[in-house]
Amino acid sequence: MFFFFPVSTDAPVYYWPYGTIGLIIANVLVFVGMVAGVIDPTAGWVLMHGESIRPIEWLLSVFTHLDIFHLAGNMVFLWVFGLVVEGKLGWLRFLACYLAIGVGESAVEQVVMLALAGDEPSGSYGASTAIYGIMAMAAVWAPKNEIGIFYFAWAIMLYTGTIDVSIAMMAAFYIGSDLLWTILGGGAMSTSLLHVAGAAIGFPLAIVMLKRNMVDCEGWDMFHVWRNDLGGHEQKARDDAERAKQQEERRQRKAAELEVTGKEQVHKYLENGNADAAKKVLDKLGESGLDILLDEADLVQLIRGLHKKKKWVESAPMMAKLIRIAPDRSDPVRIKLAQICVVELNRPGRALDLLAEANLDRLPAEQQRLAAKIAQRAEAMQAAGAIELDDDQW
Repeated sequence: MFFFFPVSTDAPVYYWPYGTIGLIIANVLVFVGMVAGVIDPTAGWVLMHGESIRPIEWLLSVFTHLDIFHLAGNMVFLWVFGLVVEGKLGWLRFLACYLAIGVGESAVEQVVMLALAGDEPSGSYGASTAIYGIMAMAAVWAPKNEIGIFYFAWAIMLYTGTIDVSIAMMAAFYIGSDLLWTILGGGAMSTSLLHVAGAAIGFPLAIVMLKRNMVDCEGWDMFHVWRNDLGGHEQKARDDAERAKQQEERRQRKAAELEVTGKEQVHKYLENGNADAAKKVLDKLGESGLDILLDEADLVQLIRGLHKKKKWVESAPMMAKLIRIAPDRSDPVRIKLAQICVVELNRPGRALDLLAEANLDRLPAEQQRLAAKIAQRAEAMQAAGAIELDDDQW
């Protein structure tokens, strides 16, 4: 002899199970009331077949049980699977789902049996249909979470213990067993068929609510399990990549707008002969990570303005940029920058590099003589042990 029943779950519970506890209390009170004779079972508490359509029976029959074992078994299952579903929905939406499954299945059952019922009176009752629907919902939303099952077996001696079984496996066992019995019974009205009917309502309901983002399963639902993407890590990575892409696009748009505005400001300052203000704009943009490349005409005007104020350190990077954007006609600029390197910046090595890059044969004799003097001065500085701090900025 072997018996087992669920007792707990490791599924995350974000809402206290007020609805589940309330349903258990209601079912127990109805059962006690019937045993005590306070409630008359024939007064709408049984879903009768083949007599008429009675909506009150659709609701009340969900709270009726045959005996204490029927009640206890249903309430144990309601407690465990109610924890899972209500833990994701909250008590109000959980009760709405529970009653929708129970009342909906009862309504369909009574309407169908109005045409199929035989001469002898028959009916159904119990919370099993609604609970099977809740079980199916739990299997969709938390298939990998586990149910703690207490078992006891009697074979010469008593064996007891607990095992953990996934919600998906638990639901598959019970729903699959009832589906098998339904098929073997030829689809005739039976408890197994009613159980399957409840699961058939709960399963699509859970999928619709999941797809419409009415419940957050945090990437542990049935579809993530099928994709082997538990926790939604792949989707999160895709979302993060998309957000990063959008942020980069916004950054680039902002940088492009800022570059256009910056160039316009620099140009206006240069037109007004204010090279200092133009340089400050460029420095401010540089602090924002923008290396603005001015037009050749503006760059030449800026360099001349800085030279007029003898701001050699500030002009050197600008001259290096001018050489980069116009390398074929920048030999005079190279000579001038080499001169600044030896006279103002103490960079004889950089001066010699600039002179080596220049095509001196194309320069006037005066420029060639100046280049030779600069080279002599640079070599003398190096021979004298000049220490050159080349930070490679330009």
